[in-house]
Amino acid sequence: MERINQERKAHAAELLIANKELAFQNEEKEKRAAELIVANAELLFQNEEKEQRAAELVIANKELAFQNEEKEKRAAELIVANTELLFQNEQKEKRAIELGIANKELEQLTYIASHDLQEPLRTISNYMQVFEEDYLEQLDDNAGKYIRAVKAAAKRMSILVQALLDFSRLGRDKTLTLIDCNKLITHVIEDLNTLIKKSDALIEVSEMPTLNIYEVQISQLFQNLITNSIKFQKKETKPLIHIRAKWINDVWQFSVSDNGIGIEPAYFQRIFDIFQRLHSEEEYQGYGIGLANCKKIVDLHQGKIWIESTLGKGTTVNFTIPHLSL
Repeated sequence: MERINQERKAHAAELLIANKELAFQNEEKEKRAAELIVANAELLFQNEEKEQRAAELVIANKELAFQNEEKEKRAAELIVANTELLFQNEQKEKRAIELGIANKELEQLTYIASHDLQEPLRTISNYMQVFEEDYLEQLDDNAGKYIRAVKAAAKRMSILVQALLDFSRLGRDKTLTLIDCNKLITHVIEDLNTLIKKSDALIEVSEMPTLNIYEVQISQLFQNLITNSIKFQKKETKPLIHIRAKWINDVWQFSVSDNGIGIEPAYFQRIFDIFQRLHSEEEYQGYGIGLANCKKIVDLHQGKIWIESTLGKGTTVNFTIPHLSL
C-alpha cells in the first residue's frame, strides 16, 4: 500500500512537472504566435511598401521616358534653330555685302550729282546769262521770256540736284550725344528768327527732355517742321505753332502742331516721299525734300513719324525717339 502511495506521489510529481512544461510550452507558443503576428504585419507592411515603390518606379520610368522624349524634341528643335540662325547669319552677311556695294554706288551717284550734273547746269546758266546780256536787245519779248524760263529751270534743277545730294549724305557722319532739347529748340528758333518775325509767328514750346540724339540731324528736323508750319499758313492768319514732348510706351513722342492749311488724309503717307509736292510752286515755294529729310532723320533714330491733320484747320507732325545708348 505504501508502495502504491509512493508511486502515486511520484506520478503526481511527474504530472505536475509535465503540466508546468506544458504551460511553459503554451506560453512559448503564444509568444511565437504573437511574434508571428508581428512578423506577418511587418511583412504585409513591407509588401505594401514594395508595391508602392514599384508603382512609384513605374511612374518615375514613365516620367523619365517623357523627359527623354522632350529632350530629343528640344535637341531636334535646337538643330533646326541653329540651322535657321546659320542661314540668317549668311543672309545678313550677304545683305551686308550688298549694302556695301549699294553704298559705294550711292557714293558714285553723289559724286556725279555734285560734280558731273552740276557742271553742265552751271554752263547752261552762264551761257544764258551771257546770251541775255549780249543779245537780248536784238530779240523780241518772247525770246526774253524763254531765256528767263531756261535760267529758272536750270536754277531749279541745280537746287534739286543739291537737295538730292544733301538727302543722300544725311546720316552718313553721325555721333550720338546727350542733348538738352530745350536748348536745341531755342537755338533752332534763334536761327529762324528772321522768318519768324516776318510771318509774325508765335511758337509755344513745352518742357523738353534730355536724351541721346544726333544733334545736327534733330536740329534740321525741327527747323524743317517749324519752317513748314510757317510756310503752309492760311492767308491773313498768324502762324501759331505748338511744340510738345511726352514719355509714352517707353519712347519720347514729339509733336509740332500748327493752325495752317492742313493736309488731306489721302496724302498722309505720300508726303514723306522725296520730291513729293501737294501744291504748285506758285502757291507755296519748295521742292518736296523737307519732310523726306524728316522721315530719314527719324528712321536714323529708330523712331516713327506720322501726320494728323484736318484740312483748313491745321496739321500735327508726330515723331518718336526711343532710348538710344551712347
